[in-house]
Amino acid sequence: MLKGGQLALCIITLLLSLTAAAKPCLIIKNGSVQTFTDSVETDDFKTFTIPIKRAGNLIIVEAQVDSIAGNFVLDTGAPYLVLNATYFRDMPHFGDRESAGVNGNSAGTFRTEVHNFSLGFDLHYNKLMADVADLSAIENSKKIKILGLLGTQVFEKLAITIDLFHNVLYLHKTDASGNILPEERVFAQPQISTPFKYMNDVIFIKGTINEKTLWLAFDTGAESNLLSFDVPGKVMKYMQIINKAKLVGIGGCKYDIFYAQFDHFTIGNYLFTNNRILITDLNQLGKAYGNSVDGILGYDFFSRGIFTLNFVKKEFEMYIYKH
Repeated sequence: MLKGGQLALCIITLLLSLTAAAKPCLIIKNGSVQTFTDSVETDDFKTFTIPIKRAGNLIIVEAQVDSIAGNFVLDTGAPYLVLNATYFRDMPHFGDRESAGVNGNSAGTFRTEVHNFSLGFDLHYNKLMADVADLSAIENSKKIKILGLLGTQVFEKLAITIDLFHNVLYLHKTDASGNILPEERVFAQPQISTPFKYMNDVIFIKGTINEKTLWLAFDTGAESNLLSFDVPGKVMKYMQIINKAKLVGIGGCKYDIFYAQFDHFTIGNYLFTNNRILITDLNQLGKAYGNSVDGILGYDFFSRGIFTLNFVKKEFEMYIYKH
């Protein structure tokens, strides 16, 4: 049974991972989303590495927008580059956005265009669309200055590999077939290799919980795994509820949260046991993503090994840590 402080920490984790204040997402309406061609300039590299810092379970890397350099959260749950309004509120406006999370919607987010973005010494964009939003909830909780979130569009022409044990991010160019060159691969024989769907700039990986197939958003900005209340009862049948609480969302709406553990979770052909997950209402997040969301794969999942997201080939690979 979770102690009161432990449960509170889980709830705070959920809030930081997916609330409107801390985790802005574009509300996507079919046929209304503008697309932009971003101009990317890369030095002649095959793979380059960037050190990772950690803020709790968040992955932090250094990047630069114009003359401002600092900490960015690597966040595959965000579709774009997101800039913190605290430091970028004076950027040009290209339209307002509405941001969303599990506890409701909030206004104040707007669209802008960045003309000089750099990640490391080798990856540069001279035109990149971004959202500007209030990220103060992350800064206040983690006690660290956060300039923004690095969403999926930043990496969609590359493959990335993350090794949390050694705190290293690898960025790979791929060959004409979308493959990482063999000599550039971090691991040769992954235990998991499975395709993913890439819909509205969100990664969805097929998984099985208690013999029921689900589509789960892969989110490196989520500090816990999440499961929707709307999944069939068979999925939850063999889960053990450890504790429960209520989350008060935007506008005073209340949402139930259950913290559960279970053993039968499969990605690809690999069976994971001793899994923990937060169960709550993910309808608002589904509206933001433009697709229903069965659940979220967060830190509790991806911290189990070295993983690669190949955005060119739309493939997920994982080498499970042995310790």
